[in-house]
Amino acid sequence: MKKKKFFIIFCVIIFDVFLIIGFLVIRDSISFNSLKNEVTELNKLDITKDRYNRKIKSSGSYAKVESAIKEYLDNYAIKIQDLSKMMNDDKLSTILSYDNYVADGPNFNNSLDYLEKSKKEYNEIINQLLVNLDDENINNYIYTKIKDPYYVSLYQELIFKTEMIDNLDNTRVLLEESKIKMNNIYDTCIETLNYLKLYQNKWKLEDGEIRFQDDDMLNYYSSLVSRVNEKKDE
Repeated sequence: MKKKKFFIIFCVIIFDVFLIIGFLVIRDSISFNSLKNEVTELNKLDITKDRYNRKIKSSGSYAKVESAIKEYLDNYAIKIQDLSKMMNDDKLSTILSYDNYVADGPNFNNSLDYLEKSKKEYNEIINQLLVNLDDENINNYIYTKIKDPYYVSLYQELIFKTEMIDNLDNTRVLLEESKIKMNNIYDTCIETLNYLKLYQNKWKLEDGEIRFQDDDMLNYYSSLVSRVNEKKDE
């Protein structure tokens, strides 16, 4: 009788163990699939327009992997969108306008100060973005969340073996092109205003136009403005 009772208790314990294991396996599988599905959805977003601070869909350690991916991408998106605002800043787009010449000429102290500060800020942001896009830095971000080898490997797989890395590589190319373009715009605007400041006695504002004393000066000025406009249209 005692043996039978012990056997029944043993069977119940084994059954409970299998139930617990089964539950954990199923929960783990569901969480893993939730993470993979969410990464698929993240890959559909536009880092220049969207935010990645979405609700965490997975659980447990998978949630830490998901959090690391979303935090990395969201921090990146915020900085890229800050750059976009700088590139489309109304003040920059009108820095070589007649109205600005009237308001800030002939010394252009405010305009030149704005250009120098904006250029410095822009380059600080974009240089940091390019550094953060280095594979090693992307790879190491997971260690801020978790150090378990399995989940570290999973994070690396979800970023480096999906279209996410292609999106980040494309972003890197765009940033490098943008850096060249914007620095050319900043530098040429600074050169133009310094030119007007240096020869302020040889031009005047009249009837909505800037007029120079000779054609050579006008041609040089026009070439600078054209260079800026060409870069803006690229």
